[in-house]
Amino acid sequence: MTAQQIDPIDRTGVGPRLIVPAAAFLLLYLSVDFVSPNVASSPAPRPNAPAAEVRAWLVENPLAMSLTSALQLASVVALAVFVVALGSVAGAAYRARAAGLIAAACMVLSSLLGWVLAAVAPSVSDGVAGGLRTANFIAGGTAHVAALGVFVLLASRLDLFGRGMRVFAWVAAVPAVASLVSLAVYEGAALIPLGRLLCMIWIVVAAITVSVRVARRQQVR
Repeated sequence: MTAQQIDPIDRTGVGPRLIVPAAAFLLLYLSVDFVSPNVASSPAPRPNAPAAEVRAWLVENPLAMSLTSALQLASVVALAVFVVALGSVAGAAYRARAAGLIAAACMVLSSLLGWVLAAVAPSVSDGVAGGLRTANFIAGGTAHVAALGVFVLLASRLDLFGRGMRVFAWVAAVPAVASLVSLAVYEGAALIPLGRLLCMIWIVVAAITVSVRVARRQQVR
């Protein structure tokens, strides 16, 4: 890789611009697992649970749903910041940027639906609550993770990354995109957390990798 290949459009403060949002994306999302159980009266029902059970949980736990949505929204705001920052460093990263922003938009939709659910659950039917919960899960689960996998795969093809990061991207992207099978077979939902976590780790490692490489190039010069 030549200096010209890694010469970014804007190298000012590359480390913080990439590492901070990448870490925030991971940590804010993982914080849901610690915050929500401490304010909920019981574990959230599975996405395929009966609509009446889903609505009953939402009626009892509006705060848990609202906090979960808020943390997820904050998480994908960090993702969007990372995606834009990576594009500014890499140059022509339009397809990767589009996929990353689509992934963020899916989670934004999921968070908005979560807040709607927390607000209207007591006044809507079981069917409406169940339908909104399904849409909330698909947007923030299957759709978000599949788009995240596409982003990771496209981003790994940038000149900033070598063979190791490209292989890792495939390892992360395959389960992420394959999680689309959960739309037809519920058992496929197991691929969602696996693909999500692997993609998040790839993003953090990518942020560190790019930051270190750019810093080394600047030292050489």
